[in-house]
Amino acid sequence: MKPQLGFRIAIATAGLFCLMPAASQASSFQILEQSPARLGTAFSGTASIADDATTVFFNPAGMTQLDAAQVTVAGHLVLTKSEFDNEGSTAADGTALQRPLRGDSGETDEAGFVPNFYYVQPITERWRFGLGINAPFGLVSEYEDDWIGRYHGTNSELAVLNINPTFAYAVTDQLSVGFGLSYQTVDTTLENEVDSFGACFAASSNGPACALAHGGPGNRSSDSSVEIEGDDSDVIADLSIHWQPLEGTRIGLVWRQGGEFELEGDADFSPSTSCAQDPACTTTLQKLDGDVEADLELPDTITLSASHRFDDVWQVHADIAWTEWSSIKEIGIINTDENLRVATLDLEYDDTMRYAIGASFEPEGRWTWRLGFAFDEAPQTSREFVTVRIPDQDRFWTSAGFNYAFSEKASVDVGYAHISVDDSEINKVEQGNRLKGNFASSVNIFAVQGNWQF
Repeated sequence: MKPQLGFRIAIATAGLFCLMPAASQASSFQILEQSPARLGTAFSGTASIADDATTVFFNPAGMTQLDAAQVTVAGHLVLTKSEFDNEGSTAADGTALQRPLRGDSGETDEAGFVPNFYYVQPITERWRFGLGINAPFGLVSEYEDDWIGRYHGTNSELAVLNINPTFAYAVTDQLSVGFGLSYQTVDTTLENEVDSFGACFAASSNGPACALAHGGPGNRSSDSSVEIEGDDSDVIADLSIHWQPLEGTRIGLVWRQGGEFELEGDADFSPSTSCAQDPACTTTLQKLDGDVEADLELPDTITLSASHRFDDVWQVHADIAWTEWSSIKEIGIINTDENLRVATLDLEYDDTMRYAIGASFEPEGRWTWRLGFAFDEAPQTSREFVTVRIPDQDRFWTSAGFNYAFSEKASVDVGYAHISVDDSEINKVEQGNRLKGNFASSVNIFAVQGNWQF
């Protein structure tokens, strides 16, 4: 394989990000699924192992451990299921919120595909160049339009494309440093139903007239809807260190900057039949319809990893990672023409920690076997701030995987993880309607990567 082919593969892989939905499986909407090989150890040792081209993302300084040009192409199939159990949701007038015919519960059951591409090229004996294309943040959740939490959210999509050129320099045979820049784009879509009674009341304050026009609050047959879209881009940095203090011991430290985005787009309100016939309702929606903007500051991350080889067969790995989720407290979506608030995502996030341990077993032959466990903190667990768009809670990972070497220059990695998510409670009001209950969620991840050295 010639080096030029690596760049052709990079261009083709970048196109996949425009076609495939991503699914968040680290805390909140962070995506850790950047390497099926590291998935096998529950993403322990991510910044210390540095044995394939995925180190471009996990620790660019580790590229000095690769003596030849390498390409890694990978994909993760993420199967997420979250079921809502209603526990007394009420409409704005305190009556039971109108329920879908099939019952109280809502469900989001989405499959996401997360592709990755990495390329490493030696420049000199001490310098390495790398290129990574991936999606470090993303989200997909979709509910039926008539589910009981429809005023809180029906469809949510967030896609972050990351194009990350990096460099590494070997200061000594034991110590390397890395640095890089990333060009990131964000595209987001948020959809939910609009209570036409509430829209009418906002303009007229005439409860009886609005109830007569729309059948009261929470009336599914009179619901309007809204779709909000926005996008932006930013350039961010990363710094890294890879150190081998002792024979068989590797330590990695990585800082990744979070992007700051000024999302611009539009809010498109679709009035129901009853709303279109009601001047008060249409007045409210017309004022909110049009160009919108919102500020989003993604979190910085710091990861410390260690790997130790006991002998020719066994290695152990560990990770401690910090994510600055406190950069996101509230996301206000503003109509720029009227200077009115269209919607607010009140998240009140806190910083989180992630802990992972794992092991690799390398018997003689072509096989390497992996096992790992991890605990992932959620940035928000209070039922007043949990959102149906990201029904998050603390997570426990159990992972396994293997590598099979076809030759010295070609291999494949396969990984699997099951994520157990604690039940997430919600007790939150949107458009005057209270959603009260809990989400039961689980995740399964299947992943494959191919590695080529040339």
